[in-house]
Amino acid sequence: MHTTATGLGATSQVAEKRMRQWAQGLETQRRLDEVSNSPVDVWKRIHPFVAISREEGAGGAELAKRVCERLDWQHMDRELLIYMAEAQHVPKAVLDAVDEKTSNWLLETLGKWLNHHVVTQQEYVVHLGEIVLLAVQHQPSVFVGRGAQFLLPRGRGLSVQLVAPMEMRLAEIERRHGLARAAAERHLAESDEGRHHFIDQYFHRDVRDPHHYDLVINREFVDLDTATDLICDLVARRFPSP
Repeated sequence: MHTTATGLGATSQVAEKRMRQWAQGLETQRRLDEVSNSPVDVWKRIHPFVAISREEGAGGAELAKRVCERLDWQHMDRELLIYMAEAQHVPKAVLDAVDEKTSNWLLETLGKWLNHHVVTQQEYVVHLGEIVLLAVQHQPSVFVGRGAQFLLPRGRGLSVQLVAPMEMRLAEIERRHGLARAAAERHLAESDEGRHHFIDQYFHRDVRDPHHYDLVINREFVDLDTATDLICDLVARRFPSP
C-alpha cells in the first residue's frame, strides 16, 4: 500500500480519535456492568455491521462512504484497519477490554486457519481481529476489505461483494492514478493477486466464492446510488431499529 505522509497523518489522527472513543465507551460499559451485577450477553454487544469486499476499481470505497452516511454508522476503511493492525497503536488497555468470551471465540475461529509456526502471521491477524471486534462493540460499522466478514459472527452483519467488468475497472484505475492502459492492466493484475493471496493465506477462503456473501453486486448495470439502496434496505430488514 502506498500512502503519502499527508494521508498517513490523517489516518493516524482518525485512528487515535476512534480509539479514544472506544476506550471511553468500553469504560462506561464496564461500570454499567458492575452496577447492574447481572450476566452479560457478549453477542448483544456486537452491533450490526456491513463488510464490503470489492474488486479494485469497482467503487467499493465510495460505496462504503455512502452507506455510512445513509445509516450514520462508523466507517472502517482498508487504510485505517491496516494502520491499526500493523502499527499496533491500539493501547493495550483498550485491547484488554475485549471481553474474555469474545477473545476466546476469536482465537478458536482463527485457530482453524492460522499457521502456528508463523508467529508474525498469527499476531497480525489476531490483532486485526481484535480491532474489528472493538469497532463493532462500540457502534454499528461498515468495513472495506481486510477479510472483516471472516472475523465477525456471520449472523450479526451483512456481507457484500462488489464486482465490475474489467473495462470499467481499468477506466477507473487510469483516471484515478493517471496510468496508461498497459500500466493499469498490470496494476489490477497485481491488486487482484494480492487480494486473493491475503484472504487465502490468512483465512483459507476464496474471496471470489459468492457463497461467502449475502449480496453480490455487479456494477455493470448497477450504479452506486442503487447499490447503496440495496444494502441499506437489506440492513433495515435484517436489523430493524427497535
